[in-house]
Amino acid sequence: MKEAYLEQHPMGTLLGDPLPGAPELAARGKVTAGVRTITLVIPDQADVPAGMENGRYPRGDRHLQAEVWYPARVQAGDCPAVYLDHMGRADMGNLKPYPIPGRAYRDAAPDTEAGARPVVVISHGYPGSRMLLVNLAENLASKGYVTLAIGHTDNTYEDFLKAGSLESALIHRSMDQRFVIGQLGRLNDDGFLKGMLQPENVGLIGFSMGGYGALRTIGARMSKQALTDFAKIAHELGEEEGYRGIGTVKAAVLFAPAVFWFDPAQLADIQCPTLWFCGTSDRTVGYAAVRTCWEKSLHSDRILVSYERCGHNVANNPAPEAAKGESWEIYKRWADPVWDTGRLNNANAHFVTAFLDTLLKGDAEKKAYLETIRTPKNPGNLPGFTDGCSEGILLERLRKE
Repeated sequence: MKEAYLEQHPMGTLLGDPLPGAPELAARGKVTAGVRTITLVIPDQADVPAGMENGRYPRGDRHLQAEVWYPARVQAGDCPAVYLDHMGRADMGNLKPYPIPGRAYRDAAPDTEAGARPVVVISHGYPGSRMLLVNLAENLASKGYVTLAIGHTDNTYEDFLKAGSLESALIHRSMDQRFVIGQLGRLNDDGFLKGMLQPENVGLIGFSMGGYGALRTIGARMSKQALTDFAKIAHELGEEEGYRGIGTVKAAVLFAPAVFWFDPAQLADIQCPTLWFCGTSDRTVGYAAVRTCWEKSLHSDRILVSYERCGHNVANNPAPEAAKGESWEIYKRWADPVWDTGRLNNANAHFVTAFLDTLLKGDAEKKAYLETIRTPKNPGNLPGFTDGCSEGILLERLRKE
């Protein structure tokens, strides 16, 4: 069964595989990954779907599903996973499931002899899915990271709220990330991940609204205007005085982060190294706004990758076959009018691998892939890219002050 699957899906045909002309670090690693779905429960959280009562949300347990990729030992009968995601949205009544063939092995036995690995936590957009960045999650897992993708309740395609979805995102997105990161020690002490995690050595990846959450998790504080605009829920937003981010997060990757609710002048609280991505034609979060926030994160060593003329979808998986007969309104979730999504995925994997390997694994050689600056005034080829294949990609860096 496994052999037939691999024959049907040769390298280069699945999410996370390198395409012809892909940069060097886009290639998958040598680690065989298993994948499991887990549920985490956060106690005493605002129950946004229940609605406010006397200006307060009732409290209750918040259940999060997460997909976890880990080093595995493949045994006879094991087969690569086929993930399930959805087109459409629950609140629109047009939800349709579709399969995503993968290369990790569902529920495979953990390879405990692999030792403790750095952890990468992934947070999706609005709405989104824990499967939306499978391309990057599997790729990083194959390189020795334990990768965990959160499904943010109330904000997934399957449970997106007709009312209160934004409030839920603003309240819970960073809280979810902080809770999951805080649970890594427990997961490392017991269960199938026992002894496989480095709970103090974490990379955080956020796309769009996940990027909003990630910025808050690493120390950004919401602007006074945002707190005024959302005064009804300001008491739920967890703006702790003196909070400067989770120290176990050693590197953060921000794909087209939703920066609407931040004052760039306040982003100096971010201290961990950051890697930002944005399309110059992003009309969802605004390229100029993202760039300004990148520039103003003064106490962070930071890199900005700009995809010229690309829109908002700089990180998503390519569109499934099932979506190719749908309208643009459905198809555009995964697509860009200018850029090929598979090429974006490969470039992302290359840059993210260099960034995380440098900071989480201490691989000093990978730093060289991020040192060369590429701008319209300095148009040379980027290191690791086939000649001519870094066209349309700008790379800039700023040192912390």
